[in-house]
Amino acid sequence: MKISSIKRAVTAFVLLAMAAVFGSGLALAQTYQPGQQIEYKAQNWPEKWEVGTYVRDLPGGTQVLISEKPSQFFPEGFQRAYTLNEVREAAPPEAAQAPVARPAPRVAPAPAPVVRARPAAQPARGVGGAGAGLMSQQDVLGFLQQRLGDGDPFMNPGREAVLQALREEVLRRGVDFHSHAIGDFANQLGKFGALSNVTYALSDNFGPPAVQGELLGAWRLIKVGATTSVTRGGNNYQRQEYAGLAGSLTVNANGTYLWNSPSGMLRGNWRAASAEEMAKSDKGGAGVVLLAAKSGADWLVHKRTEEGPEGTGIMIRDLATRNLRERGTR
Repeated sequence: MKISSIKRAVTAFVLLAMAAVFGSGLALAQTYQPGQQIEYKAQNWPEKWEVGTYVRDLPGGTQVLISEKPSQFFPEGFQRAYTLNEVREAAPPEAAQAPVARPAPRVAPAPAPVVRARPAAQPARGVGGAGAGLMSQQDVLGFLQQRLGDGDPFMNPGREAVLQALREEVLRRGVDFHSHAIGDFANQLGKFGALSNVTYALSDNFGPPAVQGELLGAWRLIKVGATTSVTRGGNNYQRQEYAGLAGSLTVNANGTYLWNSPSGMLRGNWRAASAEEMAKSDKGGAGVVLLAAKSGADWLVHKRTEEGPEGTGIMIRDLATRNLRERGTR
């Protein structure tokens, strides 16, 4: 092959490569319009796409703000940031009648390496709430949304401070719903990376925080036994947890108590529980501490709320470990 032919071939290859690069650049320059319907990847495995609404591009050019499809907690759609490869144009309505190839997700260009100082952790001051009354599920999610914004909450250096502030708000106000580990609310909460200090507080503070007067008076005690195994006639049997009567407790307004337990009658004094002692049991509101009670230990008494027929009552826990517990009902 002549040298001139080789040069022509090399030139043609370079021109094709440049065209591919510029074409790719044009594809990346594609933009969405505010209010445009767009699909976002709602779930990685199995892969699931939902239709939402494009709001705007976010600074940096690697994320866009999407208003997700409406839910019972966000009737107008929850706004969340998605990377470019997690969004794509929504197929037109008539596309449902015949399969149409959809454009590939936009891919953000690789940014040039930049060395930046990591922002200092944000202090907890200023992230607390000042609301009143029982918190709803939308109140809880709105608290997090307002303080953590539209970006990735896991990249926010103040995330743990915000979660701790939410926990304190729940302990102070209580919630108007029973929290469960599975469901739409739990999924939304998980996107903010809620820790156990938040989920435990949500589970244990249904209803308004207790006042001291609610804990006074006589209570019938029930104790739940542990699972036990026995052998009879060469066969092994297992008895699951069961509840049995465990005496009674009377908390008097004059600062004394009377605890009638299977091990005997106990008389003593009680004091108000501190906020720190209550928080260690994930409870807000008032509590009392029975001094030198069963086994010579101090025991914490606080309000108990449960789903089902038992409803509201008290829980008695040994103050040191919280492991031993008995329930009280009227």
